[in-house]
Amino acid sequence: MKKSIIKIAALLLCICLLFTGCDSMGTFLGVESDEIEYNVENGEATVIGVPNKATITEITVPDEIEGVPVTKIADFAIVNLEYVEKVFIGKNVKEIGVWALENNQHVTAFEVDEANEYFCDVDGVIYTKDMKTLLFYPIAKDLIVEKNQDGNDIEISTYKIPDGVETIRSKAFYKCYPLKEIEIPDSVKRIEEKAFFRCDKITELKLPQALEFIGKDAFSYCSGLAELNIPANIKQIDTYAFYNCNNLLTINVDAKESDIELGDKWYPTSNGLAIKDLKINWK
Repeated sequence: MKKSIIKIAALLLCICLLFTGCDSMGTFLGVESDEIEYNVENGEATVIGVPNKATITEITVPDEIEGVPVTKIADFAIVNLEYVEKVFIGKNVKEIGVWALENNQHVTAFEVDEANEYFCDVDGVIYTKDMKTLLFYPIAKDLIVEKNQDGNDIEISTYKIPDGVETIRSKAFYKCYPLKEIEIPDSVKRIEEKAFFRCDKITELKLPQALEFIGKDAFSYCSGLAELNIPANIKQIDTYAFYNCNNLLTINVDAKESDIELGDKWYPTSNGLAIKDLKINWK
């Protein structure tokens, strides 16, 4: 009986550690020590957690750790940091998880070693080396202050994606609250899951003519949008693509509804419920 109680207690402790992010595998909020945490497997190291302390404002993912190349940044390894302003990525990193660098509200730039064969940075934004995919935008990049409608100071940013980019990867601008203007080139074909999740300051958005795919929750909570034109090349709009875009009341689609693969409630909703005044105009 005592052994059973001990086993149950141990199991509950493991579950607690998993969800609080305090185990040796890293944390959603950053590890408590000053050291980056790693997993090593098959002669390669993966970053699984980094410090989240007021004394640390820069994080460096090194080329090697104890003679082993650092090749991967795992999901949730470098997220929700409160003090970090710059992240440096070493030359051996060849895989970065889609949740690896999210919601770091004070990061002004990501910098990638020029010798890295897989990724690069352009003015602090991470791209694949061939510049066809935008991976991560630093939330605090090039912030300026302006007055809002109530006369209060707010921080905003604007960004122009370079021509030639074809994919805006999942979570690329996730919770980028200051982003007010984004210019997307006509080369972009895919905007993936949660790419612009909670970018609520964007009021106008011109989607590129080449766009074929809008992913799940791609523009969820973009409450600043009021009208949107979806181009003729669109082939798929996934589930909840415009979830809680409460002010987006007019969508003009330059294609036939029957020609598009539409996910469940892809259109603007209010907490999943229909918006009474919504108008969707098909070709």
